[in-house]
Amino acid sequence: MRTIARNSTIAASALFIVVSIGFGSIANRDVAADATSKASDTGAANLPLTWGYDATAPAANWVKPPLLSASADPIYRTPIRRMTSAGGTRFDRNTYSRRQAENSDGTLLLSYHGDAEYHVYDRATGELLKALPIHPDAEPQWRPTKPLRIRHIAGANESLGDLKLYELNLKTGSDNVVTDLTSRIQSRIPSAVFLADRAEGSPSADGNRFAWIVHDRDGNRLGLVSYDVASDTVLGMLAPLRPNDGDLDWVSMSPTGSYIVAGYWYGTFVYDADLSNERLLNFKADHSDIALKADGGDAYVYIDFSDGPDAGFLVSIDLKTLERQRLFEIYGGANTSLHVSGKGYDRPGWVVVSTYNCKDSGAWTCDKILVVELAEPARVLNLAHTYNCGDNYWSETQAVVNREFSRVYFNSDGGSCGIDAEVYELTLPTFE
Repeated sequence: MRTIARNSTIAASALFIVVSIGFGSIANRDVAADATSKASDTGAANLPLTWGYDATAPAANWVKPPLLSASADPIYRTPIRRMTSAGGTRFDRNTYSRRQAENSDGTLLLSYHGDAEYHVYDRATGELLKALPIHPDAEPQWRPTKPLRIRHIAGANESLGDLKLYELNLKTGSDNVVTDLTSRIQSRIPSAVFLADRAEGSPSADGNRFAWIVHDRDGNRLGLVSYDVASDTVLGMLAPLRPNDGDLDWVSMSPTGSYIVAGYWYGTFVYDADLSNERLLNFKADHSDIALKADGGDAYVYIDFSDGPDAGFLVSIDLKTLERQRLFEIYGGANTSLHVSGKGYDRPGWVVVSTYNCKDSGAWTCDKILVVELAEPARVLNLAHTYNCGDNYWSETQAVVNREFSRVYFNSDGGSCGIDAEVYELTLPTFE
């Protein structure tokens, strides 16, 4: 459950980076007016589909494809492009499975570069358009209704962080305060200094509702706050935190904006949007995401590594009813670590799962990108092998699906077994 905030080793002098690539290259493009035309993809419409627990081995003769060239997974034939290069740096990778890599009209791609900066690329051409002048721990989120705008915090530490939400305009270069919550938060939590979701949260699907952990100057977690941008309303505050469940590792708003999920090391809890009505989801803070069910409700989807009744299962929990569904099991011959991405809001009822750190060589789950249905029993669609050798945090696959559920972005070191992870774009086949 690590984040950039807990893994970056960035000198203070490098926290805000002046770059030579200007905003003009973005401002002068056709998408500068926030156009909604989407870059087209071809080649995936009529692919044969491989459903189920398929244990076909990855191709022995696979080689890393050239940068930006069209290729296909040798087993499942899904179209794949290598979008970034780690040449000259440590990595140039997808930021996380729970944060959108692609902007809302599909024209831009966000990556986290080994020089401790976020890069924005033209998705169609692969051209680097901008290295963002924000803190490495700024928790950037594409704005759903404005393709050239990114909302973020200042930074997740006592010297640079604050109690404000910002919006970076890629067209103009301006970085303005959306809201200043200082007085409202400090009236309830006087020692509050900065807020963060600890790099594993997301706003609601419409981009209006956020949830953050409130910290003091020493980085101690003091409480939670939820906020609605559209109405400029603090929905709720909760302090103090639970004392007996370890550190609060992350917090996130649900896609509908109706619920907040908070993951402690020894317990994950759901709250209503005003931070009332606390309910236990599970006894650990395992890898997870919050997705939309087929009926439009919110579901917490996680891998259960506890010793409880759902141990070893990928589980979906309805956040309204707490009804549980076992999606598939990884214990007993399919032992692997995985990440979940529920960011395909336009295709409710499905998530993307990426696996790594396989303990049972040859298992059907090993080093793959999968589509998983939120149902019991769940249908599983095999998309690709990752050809990712490294198990270092920086090279974890951490795949994320775009909003319209048409593309997946995942990390792979291409077999180097180092930390030189690069972003691969996978075009999803048509399926029912």
